[in-house]
Amino acid sequence: MSADNITQRRRSTDWQKPATPTMTVEQLGIVLNDIAAMAKHIERFTSLLMVNLLPGQDDEETYLAAVEAMAQRIGWASDMASDRIDGAGSAVYGDAEKWMMPPSFRRYQAAAEGVAA
Repeated sequence: MSADNITQRRRSTDWQKPATPTMTVEQLGIVLNDIAAMAKHIERFTSLLMVNLLPGQDDEETYLAAVEAMAQRIGWASDMASDRIDGAGSAVYGDAEKWMMPPSFRRYQAAAEGVAA
């Protein structure tokens, strides 16, 4: 086998655009906010699907709960990054408590503080 017959390995840099500019902080904020918004949609969608499960669909509930938890974590991480980067904008939904705790948690907290949830 000669050197002419050997296929060169491709690197990830072979597919990168050479003149791609970096993002501005504002663009980064838009991207992070979009990630958080989509994560919130996924979380809501899985919640709606779980409500419609029939008794005995335990595996399906487990899959949906896992997807919901991943969406919550992705959204929270995106919001956390948005809040910590100057000029990137504000969080879409909020902190980990708002992302990952059920609405009843916030209702009890609000009741304890004497405010509406």
